[in-house]
Amino acid sequence: MMKYLLGIGAILIGIWQIYISKQYFNNIRKQSSPVIFALIALIASLVFAVCFLIYGVKILL
Repeated sequence: MMKYLLGIGAILIGIWQIYISKQYFNNIRKQSSPVIFALIALIASLVFAVCFLIYGVKILL
């Protein structure tokens, strides 16, 4: 039972992280900071989300 909760939680955190990354990407154009740093942060956030999604699916299978 705990395994399923951990897997579902990891998947939900991954989905939430993708949603937050999408919001951040939409706001990149409005920022005054250099775009390269914003893109690096966005890519790191998406990699983090993908790791959580893969981890969650592996636990559930």
